Amino acid sequence: MNNWKSILAVMALASATIGLQASPAAAAHPKLGCKFASGTMKWQDATTTSGYAAAANNAVEAWNSTSTQFNINKVTSGANIRIANGNFGEIWKGLRLVGITLDTSQEIPTCNSAGTWRTTMVTWWNDYRTQHYTPSKRQAIMVHEIGHALGLAHVAAPAGSSCSNVTVMDAAIDEWYDKCSFWKPRSGDIAGANELY
Repeated sequence: MNNWKSILAVMALASATIGLQASPAAAAHPKLGCKFASGTMKWQDATTTSGYAAAANNAVEAWNSTSTQFNINKVTSGANIRIANGNFGEIWKGLRLVGITLDTSQEIPTCNSAGTWRTTMVTWWNDYRTQHYTPSKRQAIMVHEIGHALGLAHVAAPAGSSCSNVTVMDAAIDEWYDKCSFWKPRSGDIAGANELY
């Protein structure tokens, strides 16, 4: 579990160096090793602007509208997932990120012996990089981060991949969004989530 930083951070520029990635062909649906205990999950909006709030709602709905065996319902307290935005700066703990998933203490999350998360997962946008992103690009970043909260790990599309072969869990989701304009879970993401729940 020493590579959580590299697994959970969406890197803005250095995606080729992220550890524990698998290509879609080598490991179709890599997992983090932790997940929620139930397929009935709750999320809380902790964003600071209406632009981030709308993207948060759309990202959750993007997951809820898939053919998965779980549902994420909005609550005002007692959430499994808290969606937030904050300024992590250009570099945070050695990471250059657009989004990250942490525990409530802003530490790398851990799971218990049953393989479930010990605490609420907080999925973040880094305002430093995302404040000028379009609503759909923000949504793509948060769909990716929610995927981590669900228990999905990064994948890395092989060089020369086409847009049809890339998943939202790609480590370079912000770059793939710029090339392919997708902001919803793709078939590989959905299959991975269905293996978990």
